[in-house]
Amino acid sequence: MLPPQKKPWESMAKGLVLGALFTSFLLLVYSYAVPPLHAGLASTRTPEAAASCSPPALEPEAVIRANGSAGECQPRRNIVFLKTHKTASSTLLNILFRFGQKHRLKFAFPNGRNDFDYPTFFARSLVRDYRPGACFNIICNHMRFHYDEVRGLVPPNAIFITVL
Repeated sequence: MLPPQKKPWESMAKGLVLGALFTSFLLLVYSYAVPPLHAGLASTRTPEAAASCSPPALEPEAVIRANGSAGECQPRRNIVFLKTHKTASSTLLNILFRFGQKHRLKFAFPNGRNDFDYPTFFARSLVRDYRPGACFNIICNHMRFHYDEVRGLVPPNAIFITVL
């Protein structure tokens, strides 16, 4: 009786699995060997961190009728969109771009790149044409989120949204 023949793709599949495991192991070792990027975050604060966005004119709230039902919704015009990878966030990003253009809103765009110097933490100095006290309506490009820095660029009534 002849020994069973080995299929030609089996050895290649084993090699790929072993290669993936080895690469994962090396990435794990590397992640423990390299200090975290945010270790010195407190020292990277920009001097204009104290200057924050001035309050906007109040947005109209939904009208509450006498019978208790809500009236028409009003669009929010101050939006921080936290863009995440591989969640169709680019589609929502394009919708926000069109909404902002239609309503003539002010965008906080990155200074020279298509992201805010990812993977470093977001800083106001990374925004194109930023001046201390400047206020923006929409922030929606890739960034590594830093609440205090982002909060200082948008009015107090801004909403923060993402897609998971």
